[in-house]
Amino acid sequence: MKTLMTRDDFRQSVFERDSHRCVICGEPSKDAHHILERRLFPDGGYYIDNGASLCEKRHLLAESTQLSCDEIRQAAKITEINKIKRYEKAFYIFYYIVVFANIL
Repeated sequence: MKTLMTRDDFRQSVFERDSHRCVICGEPSKDAHHILERRLFPDGGYYIDNGASLCEKRHLLAESTQLSCDEIRQAAKITEINKIKRYEKAFYIFYYIVVFANIL
């Protein structure tokens, strides 16, 4: 995992790496998308390998999971996958199930 960045540094670094273009279609980028939900990271997940430049249309597709994390990583030429400690990931998955499914 690379160095943790501030929100502004993350956004600027992702845009610069991707030449301010959507990694999917090549249109001008509007969003520095977090590939893995930043809430899954206890530190916010502002790592350059967890970001990709997307246009507005592709960002909506990514947010609705119509674009997969793997598709975005491949388009952005990201080869290192951010790893979340197993126990932290399990906690956050459980949290999302409880909050969004209202099962408890």
